[in-house]
Amino acid sequence: MGEDTLAGSPLRHLSMLVRYLRGERTAMTLLALLVPSGIVLQLVAPYLLRGFIDGTLSGDSGGALTDLAAWSLAAALGVLVVTTGTEALSSRLAWRSTDRLRADLVAHCLSRPPDFYRAHPPGELVERMDGDVTRLAAVMSALLLELLAQALLIVGVLVALFRLEWRLALVFAPFAAGTLLLLRTLVGRAMPFVTARQRVAADLQGFLEERLAAAEDLRSNGAARYTLRELGERQDDLYRKAREAARVSARWPATVQGLSAVSVVLALAVSAWLHSRGQLSTGTAFASLSYAMLLRRPLLAVTTRFRDLEDAAASVQRLRDLLGHGTAPRTGNRTLPAGRPGVRFDRVSFSYEPDEPVLRDVSFTLRPGERLGVVGRTGSGKSTVVRLLFGLHRPVTGTVSAGGLDVTELDPRALRGRVALVTQEVHVFHAALRDNLTFFDRTVSDDRLHAALGEAGLGPWLRTLPDGLDTLLGAGARGMSAGEEQQLALARVFLRDPGLVLMDEPTARLDPYSERLLVPALERLLDGRTAVVVEHRPHLLRNADRILVLEDGEVAEEGERTALAADPSSHFHELLRTAGAAR
Repeated sequence: MGEDTLAGSPLRHLSMLVRYLRGERTAMTLLALLVPSGIVLQLVAPYLLRGFIDGTLSGDSGGALTDLAAWSLAAALGVLVVTTGTEALSSRLAWRSTDRLRADLVAHCLSRPPDFYRAHPPGELVERMDGDVTRLAAVMSALLLELLAQALLIVGVLVALFRLEWRLALVFAPFAAGTLLLLRTLVGRAMPFVTARQRVAADLQGFLEERLAAAEDLRSNGAARYTLRELGERQDDLYRKAREAARVSARWPATVQGLSAVSVVLALAVSAWLHSRGQLSTGTAFASLSYAMLLRRPLLAVTTRFRDLEDAAASVQRLRDLLGHGTAPRTGNRTLPAGRPGVRFDRVSFSYEPDEPVLRDVSFTLRPGERLGVVGRTGSGKSTVVRLLFGLHRPVTGTVSAGGLDVTELDPRALRGRVALVTQEVHVFHAALRDNLTFFDRTVSDDRLHAALGEAGLGPWLRTLPDGLDTLLGAGARGMSAGEEQQLALARVFLRDPGLVLMDEPTARLDPYSERLLVPALERLLDGRTAVVVEHRPHLLRNADRILVLEDGEVAEEGERTALAADPSSHFHELLRTAGAAR
């Protein structure tokens, strides 16, 4: 992303947040009342101080001075109450709004196709949803409100100074105008550097997530030193990007602080000169200097906090890029008929990358209730077949049909309610066993859960669990073997009772003993259902009705399993012979 894309006012980039503030009218209205009230109370204090000092020097009565002191105390307490209320309201508003933003981000990511996750590793997504959104919460809870309040305070102080002593006001007015002009000129200059820093930080997060997940492999294969060296290089890159961003961000705040100091010294000199000529009372001098210091504070706050604003604006830009990454594929609204759907591939071609075809002109037909075994060498396109049927990808050319309907015309939820996909990778959540089975649907009865676990062969295992269905699984809790995890995946399918089952090498991670335990459950699951089973162990396809052999993305052979197994010249026979020799 170039600088032209990121140049411009950070406030323009933060405008995306406005729609997340809708529905918070009460809080916004209260803030609109509290912020000006706090400013008025701050502006009143120097006036009260002026009256108290001049009254003391002129010998006013104790009652008048007491009244002024009481009003000063009331103003101070009012500022405290308004500040506390403003912070509480703004924090509540910020977290409610950014929670909605985070929910939109998660929903957006869950609807993306698989290529989205190839472009955005988990670590980067976590950094954006957590780091970037948290930065925005801080901005919305404090920074934006503070900048608005400080801008109003600057205007109020200048008006009060002109009313109190116009000559002192003329000292500060050019300084305030020059500072704001400098702000307008330099605003956004640091955003490309800030965005580059945040991008490198997200890459580092993704690197750490990937390497820590593979810590055991790295350690056992002697790659720890290489990992540390690469980590050092990435940290050095982050340091360079952070230094560049800090250098650009700090230039003009330092300039403003210098100008501010000069203006205060000049105001002191003018006050002393006017007081020596008898043209300025002591109380007015103190009040004027109070206003001068009050004016200096918001100007410095605006300059020093603008770096935070640019950080937040860069975060918004990154989140906008994430939300705008591609478009979710158009989906149909048709529903797969109940029962066991047939399957048809009609001259299907597919590629993940342009000019790198994975499937070429693949065609086959599977009648309702038939079971198809898909075999072939690694990279031949076997897994892509089931992914196309499950609607995870769309063919480049040709048609993929289930139940006589084009898969692209089916509503994804309806499709996946009637079609189940079992892969070699099983995700076990850090949650109760019942939630791992139902995906957090608490309406499913315990009887159904027990029945599904029994069908998957996990009945004996369930009886050993200390809390039964409420036993906590996942990281930091009860672990599961690879075979038990695969049986859990089958139990999920039994629970849904689909008409079409897709399996992508479900036994790939299993040892021979676990495989023998799983095979009976697999056979029960496939009995009476239409099935497409990708398997790298062809001897496990003895219950398949038909076999599809793929080579380099093309159909090398397709036919009845028994006929192909008995034909010494067939590819499937050769695969069986090779697998038998390997065993």
